[in-house]
Amino acid sequence: MRRVVLIFWLAGIAIGLLLGAAWSAERSEPRLEVTVTAVSDGDTLKAGKLRLRLHGVDAPERKQTCVTATNQNYPCGQKATEWLYQIARPGERLSCAVLDIDRYRRLIVRCEKDGIDINHALVQAGWAVAYTRYSDDYLQAEYEAKANKAGLWQGRFIRPELWRKQQRRK
Repeated sequence: MRRVVLIFWLAGIAIGLLLGAAWSAERSEPRLEVTVTAVSDGDTLKAGKLRLRLHGVDAPERKQTCVTATNQNYPCGQKATEWLYQIARPGERLSCAVLDIDRYRRLIVRCEKDGIDINHALVQAGWAVAYTRYSDDYLQAEYEAKANKAGLWQGRFIRPELWRKQQRRK
């Protein structure tokens, strides 16, 4: 009986330590203070040799086109890139939390400028969608953009992830 109690007690301590470590890691994400050197597309920046992919968002690809409410094609990928460029021009300083590294060796980041979450602002402006495959962090911002018919939501578009998949098939 004492042995069973001891095992449960040790298991409880181990679980507590693991949960504590996860909570601590979540609260102490490594941060980078970077200077933007280029805007690659609507969800990717460069800071010197670092490539930074914005976490939880998916913007149209540079060559992607969308359709306006009046049924006109327009370069939505370029529009998304231009929007990000207005916020994070080369020379701008950003504070970014590093969350992961993707298969292309880009740092997955949540960036702020003057205390504003750029990832959130991009989705809220309608120039990116919440990338729910990886996170639900910006789903509310997407709902707001859709309700306001902002950016992509003023007409019709193919979600960037699906558009990329279609391009690979060609």
